[in-house]
Amino acid sequence: MKKHRIYLLPIPPLFYIFLSAAFAASTANTAKEIKTSKKRGGWVALVSFLLLSLFASAEAENAGGCLKVTTACEAYQSFRKQTNPGNIVLKEGQRYPILERSRKSKAYRIKIKGIKRPARWVAASCGEVLSSCDAQTRTTEAHTSSNKKTLGQKIKALFKRKKKAPQYLLALSWQPTFCESHSRKKECRSQTRNRYDASHWSLHGLWPQPRGNAYCGVSDMDKGIDRNKRWHLLAPVKLSSKTAIELALVMPGTSSNLQRHEWIKHGTCYGSDAEDYYSDAIKLVKSVNNSIVGKLFNRGVGKRVTLKQVRAHFDKAFGKGAGDKVDMRCDNKGRVSELWINLKGEILDDTTLSSLLKNSLRAGSTCFSGLIDPANR
Repeated sequence: MKKHRIYLLPIPPLFYIFLSAAFAASTANTAKEIKTSKKRGGWVALVSFLLLSLFASAEAENAGGCLKVTTACEAYQSFRKQTNPGNIVLKEGQRYPILERSRKSKAYRIKIKGIKRPARWVAASCGEVLSSCDAQTRTTEAHTSSNKKTLGQKIKALFKRKKKAPQYLLALSWQPTFCESHSRKKECRSQTRNRYDASHWSLHGLWPQPRGNAYCGVSDMDKGIDRNKRWHLLAPVKLSSKTAIELALVMPGTSSNLQRHEWIKHGTCYGSDAEDYYSDAIKLVKSVNNSIVGKLFNRGVGKRVTLKQVRAHFDKAFGKGAGDKVDMRCDNKGRVSELWINLKGEILDDTTLSSLLKNSLRAGSTCFSGLIDPANR
């Protein structure tokens, strides 16, 4: 009698993912179905059943449709925590595109134009669902075919990675050092030792990371103007009078239209308007200047400072480990020129610099000691 060899093929790791997900999603009746599958066609039938069970139970959040507000309600950044930055309240009759639905349709994630971080959650009782924001008829969510996901969409949703927290680099400039090599700049010709930027850190920019993340939605013509440093030809940045005044204080480069350059290159990738972008940047600069880090430089003008001292002061001001996220930079004559600070996380109205530093990347540095340069006049 001829003997038959049995070969065991290695099972790819992906198969185990399918198995675990399918078993987790199964109900008490699943066991009976598995037994039936074994009898019918062995392991092939079993695997087929498990895969179908997985995709049938993967009821990920659906997107599409429009929410018509029927009752005034709050729009939350986090529905679970009931956080509402800006105290946004939806009014009756307004319509908003639906981005997501909760699994049991108890809440909708909608898009609200004109606010920072436009995606907000609202209770389902806030309004009724329309097929589109131009439609007049209400949809029945449980039976609307447009809400049913295809097999490909379910696979994509299953393996979609969690959205990473945004990362930024806050670049602060020591203006007296900058003016040593840019004496013809308007802001340098007018600088005095009594002016704010002579003893405080100035805003260079707030740069979404990675560094290649620049010029979002900017025309080739404006890119060319910007790269040729003809910033006066760029469109003015739309800011409130309050923000414009504060920006002129912490960014003396506004005299040379630095704010137009920073907005078009980096701010356009921030995900909000110029008002939010610069308001957030101003807040971060003030956090540094009003801390013991700011005092270290304010009181140390004309003296030398070490990287170790700077990082130790950041630790005291913003929490243990914060200093490791700071890169002190010096010019070729050993003068402190900039601080590059790594940040990570959503920047909201109540966000602190400490929280942004906590989980950010560590920074290297090539400057270990430098002079805190005084203004020339």
